[in-house]
Amino acid sequence: MEKMSAATTIILYVFLAILTINTYSVECSPRSSYETVRRIRFYVQDISGGNNATVWRVAQSNLSNTLPSSFGTISVTDTLLTAAPELDSEVVGRIQGVVAFTEMNQTSITVLVNLVFTNGEYNGSTLTIVGRNALNEDVREVSVVAGTGAFRLARGYALTRTYAVHDQNYTVNQFDVVVLVPRGI
Repeated sequence: MEKMSAATTIILYVFLAILTINTYSVECSPRSSYETVRRIRFYVQDISGGNNATVWRVAQSNLSNTLPSSFGTISVTDTLLTAAPELDSEVVGRIQGVVAFTEMNQTSITVLVNLVFTNGEYNGSTLTIVGRNALNEDVREVSVVAGTGAFRLARGYALTRTYAVHDQNYTVNQFDVVVLVPRGI
């Protein structure tokens, strides 16, 4: 009976391995006929000081003020997404989430944010971005890992760059987002 049980277990593992490989190859096939590519550009209006701040420091480590990288600083954000780089341009949504300075030797942040679209074609939809954003690089890439509404089951990436630095408390970042979503969503 034990030999039959071991044989059954092996057969089950092989079946699960084949099923996993087949599922993975279908889900990861790029730009299949079941998916559509959506490209979106918008601007993030980061205001980190003053009466209208949209980025707030909520925690820091003992090293945050001694290292040039601000290592250990954690901030929360609820910042405007606009269609153009000007602060008074059309608002398309907000970027909401947590940002942490997670590298000791260079200014790099780890982001966990939601892009919440409140106007236009994607009103009511969200995208979730997670990843490392090395602020000293001209172009940074972060992962789009999920979405809701028009972006349900989304996956992709966002290229971000600093568009303008108006002063130490106000920066505009350009986001170019590319996501794959199933057709019909």
